[in-house]
Amino acid sequence: MNAAERAQSLGDVLKFNDEVLTVALTDVTDDIARRRLRDGGPSMAWNIGHMLHHRNQIAAAIGCRGPAFDLARYADSATDGRDYPAIGQLQKTWNEFSARLVSALRGLSADQLAAPSPMRLPHGEQTLLDALRFVVWHETLHLGQVSMLRSHHGLTPLATLVVERAAVA
Repeated sequence: MNAAERAQSLGDVLKFNDEVLTVALTDVTDDIARRRLRDGGPSMAWNIGHMLHHRNQIAAAIGCRGPAFDLARYADSATDGRDYPAIGQLQKTWNEFSARLVSALRGLSADQLAAPSPMRLPHGEQTLLDALRFVVWHETLHLGQVSMLRSHHGLTPLATLVVERAAVA
């Protein structure tokens, strides 16, 4: 598989993650989205902001317009989340941004993907394609956290929602 095909495949995973996030946010209120797991633990809202932060780093590297609000607060440590956008706004921002980002990724050339990574990442990623692979993996990890938080806060587990939706389709 060449670099452009790999980027296409990673773009497909991002689209899949979009669908997973949509299902994961079923019945999530602002209160639940901002609730922390434990003292100092991340909330669903922080996880979504953190994923947007990393997607935005890729977007900046490829000249794609990012979300219209500040993502710096989602770079590292979670806060209590009282000033996070409403969950509906986060989801709307995610959907609008994702459409632009995936489209831009699909247009990258092999040379662009082989260019040095503009991001400093923890595992020695060297190229833009390496950075993209990390962001996709990292995002999937945080989607798992959102799924776990659903159950922790008493909502229907994500796996159950997926099975129920598959049975209807």
